[in-house]
Amino acid sequence: MLYRVTEVESERGWGQKYEYVYFKTRKAAEKYIKETNAQNNLPYVPDYYIYCKNDITIVEKETS
Repeated sequence: MLYRVTEVESERGWGQKYEYVYFKTRKAAEKYIKETNAQNNLPYVPDYYIYCKNDITIVEKETS
């Protein structure tokens, strides 16, 4: 069993791209979300940024 986090890459003019990141523990997934989203601390929206959705999905095995 793995824990899947949805990561969103956003670039002005190009839109968004979704990626999945997998973790062996829920705690590791939660830590990754918190650390990634903490980097988005500017008072404006930059041209390029990455953030994680606050959803953690349990999956049976890693998919390609």
